[in-house]
Amino acid sequence: MTTAVNAENSATTAVTTTATAAASASDPEYALEIVDLCIDVDKHGERVPAVKNLTIRVKAGESHGLVGESGSGKSLTLRAVMGLFSKGAYYRSGCIRIGGHEVLGPDTPDYDPSMRGKGVSMVFQEPAVALNPIMKVGWQIVDAVREQEHLSRAEAKARAIELMASVGITNPEDRFDAYPFELSGGMRQRVMIAAAIACKPKVLLCDEPTTALDVTIQEQILDIFRAIAGSGTALLYVTHDLAVVSQLCETLSVIYHGAIVEEGTLRQVFDDPQDAYTRQLLSSTPYLKGSMKAAEKAAATETAAETTAATETKGE
Repeated sequence: MTTAVNAENSATTAVTTTATAAASASDPEYALEIVDLCIDVDKHGERVPAVKNLTIRVKAGESHGLVGESGSGKSLTLRAVMGLFSKGAYYRSGCIRIGGHEVLGPDTPDYDPSMRGKGVSMVFQEPAVALNPIMKVGWQIVDAVREQEHLSRAEAKARAIELMASVGITNPEDRFDAYPFELSGGMRQRVMIAAAIACKPKVLLCDEPTTALDVTIQEQILDIFRAIAGSGTALLYVTHDLAVVSQLCETLSVIYHGAIVEEGTLRQVFDDPQDAYTRQLLSSTPYLKGSMKAAEKAAATETAAETTAATETKGE
């Protein structure tokens, strides 16, 4: 069964009864630990809670979805993990650990940037904004490589070309010298991913990276993320799209007004949602109205049909 939380009380109540007790101790099982995180934002001259006692833990090699509507606190949470607080956003309490190392918490109220790169990296929603428009894309990846790795310029360039090829950029040697505006949206996103994984981070944060892409390119990008998770990297994937989560993630958390209202495995949440907001999200996604069970039934029917056809062919 999934864990459901009353959103109205979540500002003062942890998602689980064990979260508070666990806040002071790192669990080596998890690559990413966000425990009882509280973030405030300025609103009309006052600080108001925007992220409320949020707890998420992601294992190495696991893909975890953080799902909710715009303004629910998803991107604010990711930026906190990276230590990229926007103007008017403030850390209040809680703890964030990368590979057991506290980067933000009671002992480090000022974010520790030493884990950026090899510890944690991020793929942003808009590569056209995140990439330097007047710098060739290959050299932007080189900069990401050399920031953490002690490589010569030539070695870093070779590594960058290798990374470009690994994320499906065709003719990477030629595209190395392209400017962002010369590439399609899908290619720019691949460049962003290549730069993000340049230092083989323990944790990769993904902020709606496929939202602006067509369905075919979206599926190709999701394949890249599957491969990254398969290599042992923990993925925290933020989106409003449950259909995308259903294709990528094993576990998920549902966020509403800054608080986690439900969490569990993909099967648990889709088949037996406990919170009204989760049920509303599921009902508004036509692809998921039949739930995971219906998808499994359809797959089983298709397999049975293929088996029958193969048997009949063999009999002929």
